[in-house]
Amino acid sequence: MAFRFDENRSIRVRYQNSLSENFFFFFPKHIKESHRVQFLAPTLFSLYLTGIERVVSPCQIGIFADDIIVWDHNSDLTKLETSLNDTLEKIQHFADEYKLAFNTTKSINSLFTTNRHLFNYQPKNFLKGQLLESTKTPTYLGFTLDSEINCSKHINRLCEKGRKRLQLLKYICGRDWGADAGTLKITYTALIRPILEYGYQIYQVAANTNLKKLERIQFSAARIITGLRYSCPNDIACYEADLQPLPLRREINMAKYVAKLKSFKPYNRSSNLLSNWANNQRLKRTALWV
Repeated sequence: MAFRFDENRSIRVRYQNSLSENFFFFFPKHIKESHRVQFLAPTLFSLYLTGIERVVSPCQIGIFADDIIVWDHNSDLTKLETSLNDTLEKIQHFADEYKLAFNTTKSINSLFTTNRHLFNYQPKNFLKGQLLESTKTPTYLGFTLDSEINCSKHINRLCEKGRKRLQLLKYICGRDWGADAGTLKITYTALIRPILEYGYQIYQVAANTNLKKLERIQFSAARIITGLRYSCPNDIACYEADLQPLPLRREINMAKYVAKLKSFKPYNRSSNLLSNWANNQRLKRTALWV
């Protein structure tokens, strides 16, 4: 089956308005068919998990490849824990039926609330009879969540990674030697700016004090690219480096992202959520999410 899927298939690379030549998949005869299944593994696994969303009711579930997240909300903490434990038990029955095994050591739970009295509370949820580890800053699909729901932990993590990448610009630049401004700009836009913009659809609602941390990294990169002194105003440094301000990029990219979601059909989960979104939805002090 895997051989039939990848047989006589080709790929092409698009760059701006041009396309590369066709590249045909070729597997030497000594490569076993089991190795070719690796191309299909993510798709086959997603199909294998089809139906798990029906066993988690009334909780919600999100699946991306083998990363699964289950959540529920309630103002009563006891009912919330009971609901999640019942759902985890159903998931375990589903796993046993389909010969799946969930790693409890990699499974964690978290409580999200604006109630500071519950800041140190650790939910008691069990999987396969084992108490799941609690953390205040879980990471899902590369986005670091925090119990205070202000995106500060994720932004600080992006800034830390961005500062490390800035060292690369410093290594390859120089007054009389090294890469020119064009190469430095390409390096920044390819290796550093994507890090600063990861998850902007979520963290763009963060406080300005947190968002400005990301801008400072771009200002530093602009000065490295142009060779300007640190006393030079930030706006001039970005203008000379031909870098769009990050707030403007977030605004433009978010508009494109929303337009793309609205173009999907109603059965798309993200599109359906956006269509039914109300502007007056606010988190309450009694709201609890696990």
